[in-house]
Amino acid sequence: MRSAGESEQRAGSRKIGWLGPGLIMAASGIGASDVMTATIGGATYGGQLLWAVILGSFFKFVLSEGMARWQLATGLTMLEGWARHLPRWVLVGFAGYIVLWAVSVSGALITGCGLGIENLTGGAVPRSWGGLVHGALAFVFIYLARTRGFERAMKPLIVVMFLSIVICAGFAFREPAAVLKGLLLPTVPSGGGAYVLSVIGGIGGSLTLLSYNYLLRADRKVSPGELPGVRRDLLLAYVFTVVFGVSVMLIASRTFHAMEVTISGDDAVSGMARHLGELIGPLGSWIYSIGFWAAVTASLVGVWQSVPSMLADCYALLRRLPDDQRDAAMQMKSPVYRAGLIFMAVTSVPFAFAARPLAVIVVFTVLGSLFIPFLAGTLLYLNKRVLFPAPLRCNRPLTNVVLVVVLMGFGAVGVVEILELCQNL
Repeated sequence: MRSAGESEQRAGSRKIGWLGPGLIMAASGIGASDVMTATIGGATYGGQLLWAVILGSFFKFVLSEGMARWQLATGLTMLEGWARHLPRWVLVGFAGYIVLWAVSVSGALITGCGLGIENLTGGAVPRSWGGLVHGALAFVFIYLARTRGFERAMKPLIVVMFLSIVICAGFAFREPAAVLKGLLLPTVPSGGGAYVLSVIGGIGGSLTLLSYNYLLRADRKVSPGELPGVRRDLLLAYVFTVVFGVSVMLIASRTFHAMEVTISGDDAVSGMARHLGELIGPLGSWIYSIGFWAAVTASLVGVWQSVPSMLADCYALLRRLPDDQRDAAMQMKSPVYRAGLIFMAVTSVPFAFAARPLAVIVVFTVLGSLFIPFLAGTLLYLNKRVLFPAPLRCNRPLTNVVLVVVLMGFGAVGVVEILELCQNL
């Protein structure tokens, strides 16, 4: 049975308006790694890889829709599905993976926020202390917040990050025919196979896709009849992701590729702001800087709100707690949820002082890429294990084909990124 306090929170969440679970998930998944991936891709190949942003977002849409359809059909999150239908060692292994991922994502987000505020203030606020302050404020806010307060905080961050980057892309927009070609005609530049895989794999988040299960429950979308609305919500989320990713790539194409400026990951953010300032004036630099800061801050708040629910769910499933105790453990005020939040906040502190901040983001990206093929594989398997109630259906043949492509393609992404990480260590 749900408490009156939780019912009040959920009723309040429906007053947020256009901010649905999908947009919250999308904003949580878009962080410094997504911006870096799109920036380096655009700087290196111009607009030739714009199609990869669309394809990567489409793949993530298929995965998210599959998870949502599974939950609406069975009433179970993906973690519950794994616990019931897969060997126990799978859940044990995932528990170890999510702990490691939680540490790396916390470090990447703190690092990204530090880079964001350092860039926004022109170095007046050092990266290390700026990251620590962001982490402390985010921790206190989420520790004390209710669901409605969290959603209200996400709303302005999402608006600012989206409008800022799109405005900069508008200033940088040139050669519409070339842009249209890059969007609609897939091409792989010579020697650009790894970049294509990185763009496809890096756009739209990784393990943050699981947060949609918990956001749906918080928004009281639990019946099979909710599927059309859920699909619209996800469509909006991934249109948002496509527009944001394409905008970043267009800015990088104009400020770096067209000017024949070579960059590396180490100067992707500061270099973008600097060259935008040279191209369209100080206003352009400031708009981009505040957009990047809003993106990484929204990701920090969104991830630190959602991942403790996953950690609590995993803990409860491993302990085989009854359903009512599991449900209670995943609430924002529960001791288990707060223990997960404290763990993420504490383990992020050393990363604020990392000598190679962008290396932390790269490690997080590699770890995240390993989850996507696992998710695709389990969706293929689990859809054969249960009967879906009408009007829901298990995977159609075309969906299965896409999931197989995701399984194989993202498996290749993980291999490529691991090899690149080993070469750079």
